[in-house]
Amino acid sequence: MSETISLPEAAKLLQEKERILILTHERPDGDAFGSALGMQEFLRDCCGKRAEAYLPAPPASRYAELIGSCKQTLTPEELGNYDLILLLDCANRERIACGPAIGSASLPGLETPPMLNVDHHVGNNVGARWNLVIPDAAAASQIAAEIALEFPCRIQPRPATLWLLGILTDTGAFRFSNTLGRTLRVAAELLDCGADLEGVVNAAYYSKPLRQQRFEVELLETQERVALDGRYIYAYIPDELFRKYDFDMRDGEGLIELLREVAGTKIVALFYRKGDSFKVSLRSKDQRYPVGPLARALGGGGHDMAAGITLTGMNHEEVEALLLEKAAALLDQDAKQD
Repeated sequence: MSETISLPEAAKLLQEKERILILTHERPDGDAFGSALGMQEFLRDCCGKRAEAYLPAPPASRYAELIGSCKQTLTPEELGNYDLILLLDCANRERIACGPAIGSASLPGLETPPMLNVDHHVGNNVGARWNLVIPDAAAASQIAAEIALEFPCRIQPRPATLWLLGILTDTGAFRFSNTLGRTLRVAAELLDCGADLEGVVNAAYYSKPLRQQRFEVELLETQERVALDGRYIYAYIPDELFRKYDFDMRDGEGLIELLREVAGTKIVALFYRKGDSFKVSLRSKDQRYPVGPLARALGGGGHDMAAGITLTGMNHEEVEALLLEKAAALLDQDAKQD
């Protein structure tokens, strides 16, 4: 049976378990690894649990000074060593990062060890044994911190720093519309617990490699496209640009914001080839034009204002045409209602 639980119930469940495996989504961003590693540190240091966060690949290099050790191999046999799987910031089973030896379809969910699913995405369909999904939370790191605040022990500076990182990166340093009063109150609690704001800000916003800056300049100069009277801006990242600057999309968190900065734009898209498919990121800066439903209609997911899609069986011109068609329909639909 799959059950929806509350923050206090999630805290109680974690207090009852001793051996906890922490998972998040593939290609983890600041919120994914911030929430996972923050919970690992909190459960270990504050609660004496045997907690291990699994990340199959390291996050972006700029976060190196903030991240600690994590588990980087995971076998099916090892699942039996845990009482609970804690899944953070993952909206569906297909995106769970658990390594090729296991595969997300093989994860137990309702069986042994059971899974606690903690997330903030609309449409979460993981269907774990226990589910704590709060769509109006700005980040999974916010929910993780709120769970920790239910414990009798005090949050220490290290997990507080990691959770603050997750909150800042998912809110764009509190610039995005997912920032609510509750978000700021949780961030204030983390600062009171000793979170390193300067370290977080420097890592997230002021540690860009020079080659990345030059990659971004060339991307904008050669690939930025303006359409629909400036209301829609998009860019395709060709393979040769990746090779020229030896650029890895693990360092691409926030790249799409370069497009969203332009005055007058409502929707932006950034896409690139990954193997035999295309990865698409979508953003909106006007709540009248939510990109979440658009992404979900194409098999993707995410939030109303920030979403993603994986498209297969298409070339980049077809992806470009499809996204332009969908953006035009979304913008024109709202114009007709006005």
